[in-house]
Amino acid sequence: MELAATLSHFFIPRESNNQKARLLHPSFLTVFLIGIIIYQYAINLISFPPLRILGYASNISTQEVIKLTNVKREEAGLSDVSENPLLDQAAQEKAKDMVTKGYWAHVAPDGTQPWKFFADVDYKYRYAGENLARDFKDPASAVDAWMASPSHRDNMLSGHYKDIGVAVIDGQIDGRDTTIIVQLFGTTLSEYAQATPVKAAETKKPEVATAPTPTLPPLPQIANTKAITQSYQISPFDATRAAAIGLSALFITLFILDLIIVKRRNIVRLSGRTFAHLSFFGMIIAILLVAKAGNIL
Repeated sequence: MELAATLSHFFIPRESNNQKARLLHPSFLTVFLIGIIIYQYAINLISFPPLRILGYASNISTQEVIKLTNVKREEAGLSDVSENPLLDQAAQEKAKDMVTKGYWAHVAPDGTQPWKFFADVDYKYRYAGENLARDFKDPASAVDAWMASPSHRDNMLSGHYKDIGVAVIDGQIDGRDTTIIVQLFGTTLSEYAQATPVKAAETKKPEVATAPTPTLPPLPQIANTKAITQSYQISPFDATRAAAIGLSALFITLFILDLIIVKRRNIVRLSGRTFAHLSFFGMIIAILLVAKAGNIL
């Protein structure tokens, strides 16, 4: 009986809670808000097995990224880009550099440009471009995000490019585990010369496509031709969204129950905004359901 009375006190309007479920009182709503803030902070600190919270726990294959890229190019009437081992290596080194130096950008804090990694592997380019992404669930979602961004789409569908290189690496940025995808495009001077012969007197300096690109943080020493598979790991985005949806659903249930009981018992209140609260939490759930993880640059 005591348990039933306690549950009723927290969930059902009655005399003990002034005819309003205790969980709907301002003091408890404040506690929930503080709890959500603490939870959001704590999930980034969890790192013990078998459960580990990751910025992204995925199944991403570099070959699938290349395949999907070529599918988009074919749909646009363009020729496929071919995987180039030198660009694979350059992409791997760019990803390692971001993790080692702890940055998420095309240009490193020390001023290192993306094109340095092309030069480091002796890829002499006429055209070059870079796309970066992080925290995506699968290759398709990353490619779709690039295609939805005009600047990244320009890289994906540029007719200038003949080669592609991709790296997928796990690592930490700002103290948070994450998975990074680095996608590099290029055309060598020799490929350009074969396609468009140019007189020696008319030779121009190499040009670089500067369209922005998406990047993801990598784990050193992972062959970028293999899929990265991790089990028993949770994305902070998914964990936060699940908690927020669960709490919102709880409050919606409480408000509906409160509304039904108040009307049946003809309880008079000086103030009540049940429909406004229902609309608010319903909107939160709708936003969370359509929200997607991932970040591109």
